[in-house]
Amino acid sequence: HQVPLLPGTGAATLEQVQAFLAAQRQQHPGCGVMLKAVAGGGGRGMRAVFDADALPEAYARCSSEAQAAFGVAAVYAERLIPRARHIEIQLLGDGREVVSFGERECTLQRRFQKLVEIAPSPTLDAALRERMTACALRLARAVGYRSLGTFEFLLDDERGDFVFIEVNPRLQVEHTVTEEVTGVDLVQAQIAIAAGASLASLGLSSPPPARGFAVQWRI
Repeated sequence: HQVPLLPGTGAATLEQVQAFLAAQRQQHPGCGVMLKAVAGGGGRGMRAVFDADALPEAYARCSSEAQAAFGVAAVYAERLIPRARHIEIQLLGDGREVVSFGERECTLQRRFQKLVEIAPSPTLDAALRERMTACALRLARAVGYRSLGTFEFLLDDERGDFVFIEVNPRLQVEHTVTEEVTGVDLVQAQIAIAAGASLASLGLSSPPPARGFAVQWRI
């Protein structure tokens, strides 16, 4: 669907991760990797590794954390984007059509946990916003998406390009900043869609324009 992805492995052994890092460094000298738990979330089982010699210890720690947190020790690796912005696009689909309620930026994080959410992102220009939103809409339409969903991307601050990372097929804690700038009650909309309503019947066939900015601090 012409959506850019970050180079990565599936569930991998330490040796496979070491080989992946070596291959990536042929194209991107000095790059690092991000280790992640296959069954993970919430920042657990994650390590950024810049030094190949540090891989064995980091891999062991990620695997141990993953086993303790999720009951699955498997780990995978992705090429690390050292200066990344985290952009998430809020979509709502009725199984036939999908609409975007704009994006949130959650770049300010600690221990891989989001601290500050801003809607809309203060760093995206119009062209980049349009390209990123188009990717999210293509993915959602391809699967006949029904319900709320957050389509998440990493924006490389140095290169200016972006990659898709995941979809959270649910309401998220940070949905309130999107509600503030669009005036749409996302909880009511999600329940209405689940009850069989269409976007058209809810008056949401066209995305409402964002008005102002909203900021959420997560303490």
